[in-house]
Amino acid sequence: MRDFADRDDVVPPGGRPAFDELESYWAGLNRIRDALLELTGDAAPALRAQLDRIIERIDAFEASVSVLGQVKAGKSTLLNALIGRPGLLPSDVNPWTSVITNVHLNSPRRPLETRALFRFFDALEWDRLVTTGGRLGEMARRAGFASEAEQIRAQVMAMRGTTEARLGQDFERLLGSSHAFPDLSSDVIDRYICYGDAGDSKGRAQGFYADITRTADLFVDLPGYPQNLCIRDTPGVNDTFMMREQITLNAISESRVCVIVLSAHQALSTMDMALLRIIGNVEAREVLIFVNRIDELADPVAQCREIEAAIRHTLERARIGAGMTILFGSALWAVRALEDRCDALSEPSRSALLAWTAGRSEARDLRSLAFEASGVPALHAEISRRIVEGPGQAMLADIQAETGNVISEVETVDIVARSGAMPPAAVDRPAIESRAAEIGRLCDERLKARIAEARAALAERLGRAHEQFVEGAVGALASHISAYGETEGWRCDPTTLRMMIRSSYLAAAKTVRDALGDCTGEAAEGFARLLCGDLGVPEGSVAFHLPQGPVPQAPGIIAQTISLDMQEAWWRRFFQRRGSPEDRANRYRALIMAETLPLTEAVGQEDFAGFCQEVAEAACVFCRKQTEFVAAVLDAMERPAAGQEGALADVAGALEDATRRGAA
Repeated sequence: MRDFADRDDVVPPGGRPAFDELESYWAGLNRIRDALLELTGDAAPALRAQLDRIIERIDAFEASVSVLGQVKAGKSTLLNALIGRPGLLPSDVNPWTSVITNVHLNSPRRPLETRALFRFFDALEWDRLVTTGGRLGEMARRAGFASEAEQIRAQVMAMRGTTEARLGQDFERLLGSSHAFPDLSSDVIDRYICYGDAGDSKGRAQGFYADITRTADLFVDLPGYPQNLCIRDTPGVNDTFMMREQITLNAISESRVCVIVLSAHQALSTMDMALLRIIGNVEAREVLIFVNRIDELADPVAQCREIEAAIRHTLERARIGAGMTILFGSALWAVRALEDRCDALSEPSRSALLAWTAGRSEARDLRSLAFEASGVPALHAEISRRIVEGPGQAMLADIQAETGNVISEVETVDIVARSGAMPPAAVDRPAIESRAAEIGRLCDERLKARIAEARAALAERLGRAHEQFVEGAVGALASHISAYGETEGWRCDPTTLRMMIRSSYLAAAKTVRDALGDCTGEAAEGFARLLCGDLGVPEGSVAFHLPQGPVPQAPGIIAQTISLDMQEAWWRRFFQRRGSPEDRANRYRALIMAETLPLTEAVGQEDFAGFCQEVAEAACVFCRKQTEFVAAVLDAMERPAAGQEGALADVAGALEDATRRGAA
């Protein structure tokens, strides 16, 4: 059994892990939290609710990092090294990780008495996963490869039968449920997250529950590591039958930092297109490439220069990832250093280490040298920087805006309470509250109309892009046949369509965000007239910070594999079938339509609808807060002054300090 329970004896050589920027960020955020807690003690009930929501947002903030790569690239070993726990996730040649595994570090929101939580597919998800033969089978069928599709389906159905037989009468009961454990142990983890020999009928073997496990959440407390950091291990993008591909893509969409792990023996020259699509579908600043296993190179210095040049050339040719950070290292070196077992390094690995660190090895023991050379400290620092500069600063900006609103409102309420701006008897409270509600209703109505316009425009643009792509692909096919004949292989590259879908979506999302600003701006003017005109609040004391809404992210679904991405062997057989060129063109047009239409429909009907719902919720929250503010002002006319200058000064100081840290 692997030993990795919560311990404080596995310390990185040289001391604490290199998460300085992230720890500094959390120190500033926690100071804001403490100041807000102090302020809630004397705040009016309506404003206290707003302060509580901000504190809850801080408590719930968990930066997430997804580790991606092909099967056997060394993702699990690298993740173990990143958190200083060799052996936490299985990393042997066999079995391998098959389930999205979220490792939550120092989480204050850990479920009670829970260190490991495994969630199973529900019945609908399980049926969708296996009844069609997986997505690979679906693509083969659409491409007209009936025999291949049937073979794939038979393999998947055999897997289904084996799984259901192994679980027996518990199978139906397990679907849609979860298993929780109060402690971490290797035998528990292995049963749920990795493929292996699942022949033990008592549920003790590796991979016993892996086929039906959807996600795994492991909670680990690590002294010296940041709080609320989630590092997510994913199945290889070349997962069997691509059945879990969409789950992986969904996980990536939830992360603002992605570490793509490549093997030094493969790098990007032989990397499958799935990773290239993932890189092209997220912001380059959010992606780190880590070339692993340089310990297996005979001349790591020279070969890594060649590998980096090849990677950058491939990325440039694909027109993605300009200036992307590329790190080199060896998870094995890190693990051996953490275990203090550098003497176990093979002679070739030790030689590679000394060659890689030539000129840096003076007065350094082998253990600290191996850990630094592993690339893990550099990856720690890069992850920290990306989190702080990306989701961290976005979170801080939101907290500052929300807190600024509350500070302004608390100050205004105090002014009203002290000055008695208007005698309570002169105020028709029900009428004022009714007008405040009407302002919110009109904001919601206007925003819905603007969203409907944007949705219609997006549907038209997606339809036009789809039609242009299909016709262009069919035309290119005709030109290819004319130039090279019908025996030469042909494959269409759907990158152009993905780029058009992405740009259409992001443009529509920007339109909706602009509408959010316009509609909430009009609502703010209405609330200002109500407060200053009807309640006599001094104009200079009222300030509104408008909601920014969600940050648009390219839809993850456009990165999923479709049959047009498959290898040329598929298409060579596709065009070897009999029939006139016109028949082939029509068959090809139908295939392209069948493969790409779900992409455009999902983006327009699911992803965009979800984004619009978040925008609408942001507007609703804004109007609700202003309505609560109006209620607090009305309350202040009926009670003595609260006197919260000291608490306000603490909050303002914490905000200024956090901003200064961020700028630094």
